[in-house]
Amino acid sequence: MNIKKATVLGAGTMGAQIAALLVNAGLKVKLLDIVLDKEDKNKLSKGAYDRITHPKKSMLYNADWNKNLTYGNFEDDLKEGNDSDIFIEAVTEKLAIKHDLWQKVAAIAKQDAILATNTSSIPIGAIAKPLPKEAKARFVGVHFFNPPRYMKLVEIIPHETTDPVVTENLRTFVSTVLGKGAVDANDVSGFVANRIGTYSASDTAYRAEQLGLSITEVDAITGQIIGRPKTGTFRLLDMVGIDIGYFVTKTMMSNPEETEYFKMPKLVEKMVDLGNLGDKTKQGFYKKDGRKRLVFDVKTETYVEPKPVELAILKEFSRDLTKNLTTIFESEDEVGIFLWETLRNLMYYSAINVPKATNEYINIDRAMVWGYNWAVGPFQLWDMIGLDKVKARMEKELGELPEWIKERNEPFYQESQSISPASKPEDFAHKQVWKNEDSELFATQDDFLMLAMRTPNNTITIGFEADIVKAVDVLEKEDYKGLLLYSDGPNFSVGANLYYMKMAIDQELVDTETRKGSELFHEAVRRMKFASKPIVTAAKGRALGGGAELVMASPYVVAAAETYIGLVEAGVGLIPGGGGLAELADRVYRQDVSRADKIRQLGDILTKVSTGHVTMSAYEAQKIGFLKETDMIIQNEELVFEAALQTLRLKAAYNYIPNNLVEYEVLGTNFKAIAAAQVDSMIDGHFASKYDGVVTSAIADVLAGGNVPLGTKVNQKWLQKISEDNFVKLSKNEKTYERIVHMLEKKRPLRN
Repeated sequence: MNIKKATVLGAGTMGAQIAALLVNAGLKVKLLDIVLDKEDKNKLSKGAYDRITHPKKSMLYNADWNKNLTYGNFEDDLKEGNDSDIFIEAVTEKLAIKHDLWQKVAAIAKQDAILATNTSSIPIGAIAKPLPKEAKARFVGVHFFNPPRYMKLVEIIPHETTDPVVTENLRTFVSTVLGKGAVDANDVSGFVANRIGTYSASDTAYRAEQLGLSITEVDAITGQIIGRPKTGTFRLLDMVGIDIGYFVTKTMMSNPEETEYFKMPKLVEKMVDLGNLGDKTKQGFYKKDGRKRLVFDVKTETYVEPKPVELAILKEFSRDLTKNLTTIFESEDEVGIFLWETLRNLMYYSAINVPKATNEYINIDRAMVWGYNWAVGPFQLWDMIGLDKVKARMEKELGELPEWIKERNEPFYQESQSISPASKPEDFAHKQVWKNEDSELFATQDDFLMLAMRTPNNTITIGFEADIVKAVDVLEKEDYKGLLLYSDGPNFSVGANLYYMKMAIDQELVDTETRKGSELFHEAVRRMKFASKPIVTAAKGRALGGGAELVMASPYVVAAAETYIGLVEAGVGLIPGGGGLAELADRVYRQDVSRADKIRQLGDILTKVSTGHVTMSAYEAQKIGFLKETDMIIQNEELVFEAALQTLRLKAAYNYIPNNLVEYEVLGTNFKAIAAAQVDSMIDGHFASKYDGVVTSAIADVLAGGNVPLGTKVNQKWLQKISEDNFVKLSKNEKTYERIVHMLEKKRPLRN
């Protein structure tokens, strides 16, 4: 089924965000809500429309897409002729209201429209109950996690009579069109993620209470140490809403099958009684007091400054999750035993929810990683500790295990297997061409090269720059058809390692090593751009500094929609050192447009780069020129690599014509004079420091083509040489050094 039109029922916080998500995915969307004011029947939906399309805080990737969003109300707009392919309901969690609304929708929806509810707490079958038989077959739960733009998880929940074809169509739509991680859930309380997450939080809080651990102590040991978000247990409950956790826990406790597993901590009941529900009431387990964060004192029922957490076991933990788990498993310390029981109970409860909550254990891991931002899911944790020894200890401490666990004698996952349903780069690697310190080069069975960045945290190093040059040599000299550049991890690359830049300055190696690095980087991006065979780069997450320059140099890019691109070097007193400015200027000068238009475009680039602007999406990057119009943007970041490989194959199949180095007339001193006036204005208005002006002038020098008369003919290589000279010059300035040191120490820019 091709889903291109949608109606969102309910224009509250969640409904508005779902509507924005659908518009961002290319759908035409109607946003409807109830009538509160007969004089202004669209008051609620119009308010949501205004929030979605706000000029400065738009929820849309592109402001022009507001044409694909309309608004209305349930009285006037639920009528015959509505040709929506899907209806998604996000109204208040009251069964009677949902019944009334869905009966109206079923009467007017076209016969093959999917009917989906975003409920998080009411059984899907209960909502579908009054619908006609044929409508029930198309009715399904589709539970988005908040905020839906950024949270990957979407649970797909059929009820007893949902047509499997509907479920499959919805799963495909969620994954490929919306770019989300679809998890199949059964129609049970809490579905998958909230069921497991609420159990873990309530179990942890309840046992911590029995042990006498404080709020801050619990949060210190139940965060990143065990692969959870750094918030820990109680801070996360504040963010989600204590009343929500309380409600779900009470609901689960009322179910006879769940009573023995769910316990209500007295502290949670106390917070609900006091109305301290977390961030939404400005106070919960924690409370902000100016820049301080106070913690709730159970004895006095007031907020006090937190005491330092001094648990002995904390000294045994590191950033290595596997080592931490081993420490916990082997610990005889009471806090270590508490942590083991926390993990043990989580793993056991997850095990008994297969197939109760979902038919496959991988769905539980996906739900917790994608919906709760855990580093690994319960069964991945189990593997990391060791299947057999966890089983043995669990059986000794808890008794009978689920039959499917007793019968299992191999890990839940094979080595290097992930929870992602997407193909991985190694699935396409037919042979390894090389494995260097900074990269690996593979070849596919159909003779395409794949260059993987293997530097620490995907930073740009001199070694990797050299590897790019060598990879292009292999591409052009041997019988390969094209090259794909990619990196693993959440970010493509956040640029060069500032620490090595500081070392070069400290050792007075700027004129040698720093210049050599800039020269090599420029050579690498030239080789990429002007290669005789196609090169495609797969990008996702952040592509900053040198990472952005690699993306810009690539003849073709496939980027995830949530890719954030920026040339941010000005924040540390530098200009881009790897050809990014030369590439942006080259794109402007190649255009057949008026001089005034070129001045305007270069002025925009000057502003963006001098302020270190980072785009909020790949679509914004395309709009301002960091990505080209010919670059591809897809919603699902996990599909970027495969889409890039398919793009590479397509480009290679049909007479690829490489880029050529061309000459053009630059604006020279004319543009530099305009830029100088802009810099003076910024400094006089206290929008920039004098050294900001120095850096901005260096940026302008590159964009202008140097200190040459208007109309001088140059090429991109000339622009790169100017960039290199300015980069080296700024690297030797004391104020740049101060900015680099400040960034390394304080993790924020210095405006000296």
